[in-house]
Amino acid sequence: MRERAAAATRAAILDTAGALFAEHGYARVTIRRIAEEAEVAQGTVYAAIGSKAALVAALTERAASDAGIGEVLAAVESATTGDEVVRLVVHSIHDMVRHHRHTMTALFDAATVDEGVAVLLDRIRRLERERFALVTGRLERLGALRPGVTAGDAVRVLEYFVTPPSWFRLLEIGWDWDGARVFLTDAVCSAPLLRCD
Repeated sequence: MRERAAAATRAAILDTAGALFAEHGYARVTIRRIAEEAEVAQGTVYAAIGSKAALVAALTERAASDAGIGEVLAAVESATTGDEVVRLVVHSIHDMVRHHRHTMTALFDAATVDEGVAVLLDRIRRLERERFALVTGRLERLGALRPGVTAGDAVRVLEYFVTPPSWFRLLEIGWDWDGARVFLTDAVCSAPLLRCD
């Protein structure tokens, strides 16, 4: 019972911190404000998670361990065409970015002012590249890469088109989530490096 209450308190603190960081910016949000909005004592925030940087790290860890990531990588390995792979990847990233947008916004913002968070962001980007390498390895095995294009080239295409900054930029200029998903799927499939069926 106590463990469940502690987990609920931790989740409430993280949800509150993510929303406040995304709305007001990392530098402008205090632990005190997070505690007030989460309806806990400041000491509880420190005891449950720690500093603001620790809050961003915990938010990021929660997003990075989303079960959907493993599921889509398994689905990619079962896919039989490059088009299917691209659609699976773009659709899953759409869902991840949409669901974890507060965390991602907080991570990018905090990385500009906190060296520890900047190091965390570099680790997240390396993890993204590793996961994209699994995807492009599958594209390569399916013969879905254009002649002369390496899996490394294809990783860079995916990084350019479907990492969170691309989604946020499309939303910023007026696209809705579904429109952005369709646009980015088509953009990856029509990129000069990939051959989709």
